[in-house]
Amino acid sequence: MKTNNTQTKRKAEEAVIDSLKGLSEFQFISKDFFIKHRKGILFFTVMMLFYISNRYMCLKKISEIESLKQELVDIRYEALTRSSDLIGISRPSQVKELVRKHGIEIEESDKPAYNLND
Repeated sequence: MKTNNTQTKRKAEEAVIDSLKGLSEFQFISKDFFIKHRKGILFFTVMMLFYISNRYMCLKKISEIESLKQELVDIRYEALTRSSDLIGISRPSQVKELVRKHGIEIEESDKPAYNLND
């Protein structure tokens, strides 16, 4: 019984050593290897292509999001500038100055505004 166990251990060790020798000598890169594992290699290749394309699309979307965020900030600043310009131009003193500058003969009312619905 002991000789049988030692023989199986030796055979297992020899198989491991042979497979390591095969790896070190690149014997796994043979035509038979590719024919035998063609489905796995094809599956691995397709999965790698999906992974690469997914990563590329994600990076592209992230770049687009960042550029849109920057554009939004720029538009907000522009809107704020336009709003402050409008507020500055519509001040009563500015309106008076523009009316006088363009020679329009309008005078400010002495009476306060009142609601027509009353």
